[in-house]
Amino acid sequence: MALLIKITFIGAKIAIKIENLPTFTLILDAVYNLFGIHFSTGYMRKSLFTLLFIVASTLQAQEIRYSHCDSIFITKLLQKYHATNIRGGNLMFAIAGEFKGNRYVAGTLEQGRNEPLVVNTQDVDCTTFVEQVVAIYATVNEGKEGFQDMCANLQRIRYRGGIRCGYASRLHYISQWIADSAKQHIIHEIDYGPLGCELPIDLHYMSTHPASYKQLQENSTLVREIAKWEEAMRGIKAAYIPKQALLRTADELPVKNGDIVALTTNIKGLDVTHIGFAFWEGGKLHLLHASSAAGKVIKDSQSLYEYQKNRKSQTGIRVFRGK
Repeated sequence: MALLIKITFIGAKIAIKIENLPTFTLILDAVYNLFGIHFSTGYMRKSLFTLLFIVASTLQAQEIRYSHCDSIFITKLLQKYHATNIRGGNLMFAIAGEFKGNRYVAGTLEQGRNEPLVVNTQDVDCTTFVEQVVAIYATVNEGKEGFQDMCANLQRIRYRGGIRCGYASRLHYISQWIADSAKQHIIHEIDYGPLGCELPIDLHYMSTHPASYKQLQENSTLVREIAKWEEAMRGIKAAYIPKQALLRTADELPVKNGDIVALTTNIKGLDVTHIGFAFWEGGKLHLLHASSAAGKVIKDSQSLYEYQKNRKSQTGIRVFRGK
């Protein structure tokens, strides 16, 4: 029988569960081969648990990766908005605005197989920008002001069921992210009314393009695991607002300042290609987002309709609101 060791993160704690453990010899031999550490047979049980303690301690130390600037930035925002009466979409939009000018950098979450919780407010892409804003928003709504409280919410938002156990546990598709956050009562999708059109969900892009993802390259096991979660979403019917409708006014569109706006696509196997926050300016709907073209977080001067109009692969928007 094989040795199975499950290491699960629960908040800042680590739970270790050992199953199928008839012998320790093979695992200790493997440890010797990997790390050059030799354990005598007579002390196998003690040695294994010593090893587990070392592994668990190492993983715990690496569990959250952030800079001093990140913790200061987040703590200041939590204290600032906890002391105000700003709530709802205005709070979400105000927090998002605090990121304005921060650099656009892709791939900041790809930091090894242990999948640490990465907190990086200075370098963001469109998704990590939105995730961190929502995590700060949720923490303020809870009446909490601690950096660790924000990290706990970020983990809830970024990982399936709030449990981080490897690359496949991350919510890679926006449709997965939305469904999971809705279950946890963090956000909800708005009612589109008569403007809504059916949007079938058929996710398979990652599993069919593994070479495009660093963690999936030459890892068929991980590709199969990603494919399993893609399949779980197949057949779900969502809704969206077609981009032609974005010319309408604030009275006609059910979109408010601070709503999360996901830009839908017709690219096979994908659901969304970009995400940001809505705001109205001059009677037109705009996007506050981490822009790869601008290289930073911006309040886009171009209306969302103009932004999508000539992008043939973009079909419209889905809209979500903080609880």
